[in-house]
Amino acid sequence: MKTEPVTVTLTLSSSLFHQFAATLEQRDMLRRAFSAWPDVEIFDPNRAGLKLVRRYTFYRHAHRILWGIWRRVPGTRFSRTLPAVVLAALADWLFARWIPSSTIYHGCMGVCLASMKKAKRIGAITMIENATMHARDWQKAVMEECKAFGVLPWNCRATLPRLLIWRLELEYDRCDYIIVPSTIAWQSFAAAGLHRKAIVVNAGVDHQFFSPPDVVEPRPIFRVCYVGRVELAKGVPYLLQAWKQLDLTDAELVLTGEMAPEMGAVIKEHALPNVRFTGPLPAAQVVECYRASDLFAFPSVNEGLARVLFEAMACGLSVVATDRSGAEDLITRGVEGTIVPARDAVTLAAAILWHYKNPEATRAMGKAARARVEQQFTLAQYEERMIGVYRLVAGDRA
Repeated sequence: MKTEPVTVTLTLSSSLFHQFAATLEQRDMLRRAFSAWPDVEIFDPNRAGLKLVRRYTFYRHAHRILWGIWRRVPGTRFSRTLPAVVLAALADWLFARWIPSSTIYHGCMGVCLASMKKAKRIGAITMIENATMHARDWQKAVMEECKAFGVLPWNCRATLPRLLIWRLELEYDRCDYIIVPSTIAWQSFAAAGLHRKAIVVNAGVDHQFFSPPDVVEPRPIFRVCYVGRVELAKGVPYLLQAWKQLDLTDAELVLTGEMAPEMGAVIKEHALPNVRFTGPLPAAQVVECYRASDLFAFPSVNEGLARVLFEAMACGLSVVATDRSGAEDLITRGVEGTIVPARDAVTLAAAILWHYKNPEATRAMGKAARARVEQQFTLAQYEERMIGVYRLVAGDRA
């Protein structure tokens, strides 16, 4: 009996998905693709690339106006990110008007409630891409960090609005499957009774772009880098505390990424003079930051599986990461790096110090990290994993 081809309607939630959409198109699997930034855009496959069939330019203006108004509301006790809920609902409503018939609808968390309902009505298998822990676990971790560092929850950017948690839980309930990035994220959903829906699909990285330097130049100092949002939920306070305990004179800690407003007091108390904040950098400069470093530190307390772990490993860096970062899906302890308990600045400091005192072993781990990416976590390997899931769930329905 001839098997029906699997077709996919996909929401483009990141640059990774844009490339994945192109691969689906080449395999005649893509039915339609949606993007919500900076405008809501609808794409159809067109052999020579994705063809834009509709752009809602007013969405960008609505985004700017709504955020502009919200930031001027004095003394609000709501989350700083509440406008994101309204904008997500608007994008979702626009997507729902364009849902075609396909085997699978693959939506993005927070932006797929209405469009998923439409897709189900016309017979599609529905799945959500959920890049984090379960929403309630995420919120719990953020609240714990706010309490630990004396930050009011409504002043913390990582706090989720209650409306968004409500919306996400409706999506979890109504979808057929939830794609999660790591084992620890799966455990979070399993604890909420969603173990039958959650499927782990580890991501991948452009290992041609994120690559080690051709020649490793001798460095006069030991440089540790962190890439990501500089905020409570990423565990940055513990990294600063660990670095302060070490007080290394011939070393530098470089933190690259947007700084959250609530971090001011923590940085003032714990950041030593040899801590450098670069702010957000273009991708090419992020690569140079990895290449100019000896070790990558990722102290997150609240993660699904951070893309920066893939990037750093692809650039040939050994990694020190927490057991709440998803790193255990990528790293064999003592082979590609070190995994430490989250919220433990003392153990984090000890791990960094070990790498500082063992430069040859650290470089060997960096080479092993690069090899692990090449063996298992390239973009092509991620795409095969995801397509395999599509075919599996479509086969189950058949």
